[in-house]
Amino acid sequence: MAKSPTEKLLQELDQLRARGLVTDEEYAARRQAIISGQVQLPAEKSGGGFLKKVGIGCGALIGVFIVIMVIAAAAGGGSDSGSGGSSSSASKSADVRVTLAEGAVGEIAPEGNEARKSRVTIVRIMDPVVSTNQFSQPKAGMRWVGFEVIHENIGTREISSLTWKLRDTNDNEHAQDVMGPVVDMPDLEPFYADLTPGGKKQGWIYFQVPEGAGVKWLRADPNTFLKGDLYFEAP
Repeated sequence: MAKSPTEKLLQELDQLRARGLVTDEEYAARRQAIISGQVQLPAEKSGGGFLKKVGIGCGALIGVFIVIMVIAAAAGGGSDSGSGGSSSSASKSADVRVTLAEGAVGEIAPEGNEARKSRVTIVRIMDPVVSTNQFSQPKAGMRWVGFEVIHENIGTREISSLTWKLRDTNDNEHAQDVMGPVVDMPDLEPFYADLTPGGKKQGWIYFQVPEGAGVKWLRADPNTFLKGDLYFEAP
């Protein structure tokens, strides 16, 4: 049996709360608004030309679309800020920008959601990273650049591993090399970190960068679907 428009909106709202993207107060207010009819509901389709059959205009459809988008984009309140000597701060939903250097620290939360806040520390930068295995080498004309980082969960909910990207001085962007070089140092292994509150993980991330090109910025993205990224920018 097909769900009514009200049931669909309530289900969408339940999913947002389960993902931690709305607070309990926001959830209660939005749920009451849907149930009491304060939120205009989309008309159900009834075959071809259904707009005329149900008598709903474009303006009403736009209003419904805006309501759905607002609910889908909702996130917990709070602000993002950097900490430490090399950190920076930003308002809710804004990117955080920190100078790229060993010892740099930045804090970021997707859409300002303090419950899923991360702290990232750049421990070491190695350029180039040389593989000790002849069968594990970068592509022709490329080199490996490595960053030892600490990722900490300083929020109250579990967080996923960060998505990393690097832009070189030629403005080419590079995704993380998930394999990385083969080296004799065990602490140079690449890592991923899904962290519970209070947890942290230390390890390396690698990129293949063209010979002769420098690093423009290193970006840590806590959620590819939400605003608010952490940029470590070269001085």
